Amino acid sequence: MNSTKVYLRVMGVYWSVFGLITIFKPGLMDMFQTQAGIDAKTAFSDHVWGHDGFDILALCTLLFALSRETVSKNMLRAVAVAALMVTIAITISLTTTSYWNPMFIGSGVGCFVFVVWGLILASKRTS
Repeated sequence: MNSTKVYLRVMGVYWSVFGLITIFKPGLMDMFQTQAGIDAKTAFSDHVWGHDGFDILALCTLLFALSRETVSKNMLRAVAVAALMVTIAITISLTTTSYWNPMFIGSGVGCFVFVVWGLILASKRTS
């Protein structure tokens, strides 16, 4: 299996875990939240978590499909940029709200690893 397929599948698995949790067990996301975040929860919050989970799984579906194709340098860059968007969102949440605890940094670092990995893979491609 080539490194691009591994990259896309590992990213898909990594994010699938979060997608499934937010759909079926949104309360598990409390481990990443401060007490202020937990106290701010409403029924609508669980609805938003569920929606986010389906959004995440939609991206994972594309990642798994791409892992079965020949992926261009530009597509690898696009996947890395998608991971960057998640990294930025996590960073903004951590730095501008009181809802997230330091454990959420791990998720952000995990997403950033996919940014770097994808850009390295893209830089090695000729087309």
